[in-house]
Amino acid sequence: MSVLMFRCTVIAMKTYVKSTALLLTIFLFGAALPLLGASPEQQQLPYGIGVQFSPSIWGLSYHRQFEKHAIQGTVGISYDPDPLWDSELAYGASLDYQRNLYGYYFNEYLGARLYGSTSIAHSGVYDSSSASDPFEAKILFGAGFGVEVLFFKNFSLPLEIVYEFSYAPTQSDFSKAFAVDLVPKVGLRFRFT
Repeated sequence: MSVLMFRCTVIAMKTYVKSTALLLTIFLFGAALPLLGASPEQQQLPYGIGVQFSPSIWGLSYHRQFEKHAIQGTVGISYDPDPLWDSELAYGASLDYQRNLYGYYFNEYLGARLYGSTSIAHSGVYDSSSASDPFEAKILFGAGFGVEVLFFKNFSLPLEIVYEFSYAPTQSDFSKAFAVDLVPKVGLRFRFT
């Protein structure tokens, strides 16, 4: 029994030493990255096209960067003419303003930027199966932060967390017309000059 406990202790110690060494290597590599000659923003790719997804607005997007500022427009539409049930039409459009807070480019193929974001959007759903009011619309205002990871020079993955304030003008009960929610947004872009 004591031999088995000794072997288990040795295996646990080896695992501990290996994981500690791995964590120490990752920490030292991360601390040394600024010393490896990384330069600020080696290549500026001001235009971008792609897709943007969030619970309230999704669709094709166009992105334009102006030094530390950027704007992005997103438009999406979906129509489902189901013959067995009733049809549904959903749409959304948004305009975002982004302000760069920090950017770091490890090399010409990998980088990241942190930005503040504000947005205004409109979405609507027409559902012919609804008994009372088939059309529901929302006006949305958002503010939050995002991180855009740049890889392979031309591709980027923007991730945002935004507080979203919504107003539903088609809601008959005024107390139910307003809402606040923390909303994630994710996208994929191809950036170019």
